[in-house]
Amino acid sequence: MCGCPHDSPYRTAYRWREEANDTTEASAALRTRRTLVNAIVKRTRQGHPYEFACVAGLPIIDGDQEYARWIIDETSN
Repeated sequence: MCGCPHDSPYRTAYRWREEANDTTEASAALRTRRTLVNAIVKRTRQGHPYEFACVAGLPIIDGDQEYARWIIDETSN
């Protein structure tokens, strides 16, 4: 579903249901095609410990065309 995933831990502080939280979470950057974002959201929900996960699709507006082609090739059926 994605090419070249990166993940890294970070400290996060937030309020959830009127309770302060300070914990370590992981952030992931996945490169994929727009048509696969919904499948990634669905898959993330299946294994995520929170009520809902922060999953956001951001467009790539420019960049190395060879890299973009590689992502398309890696995420093709």
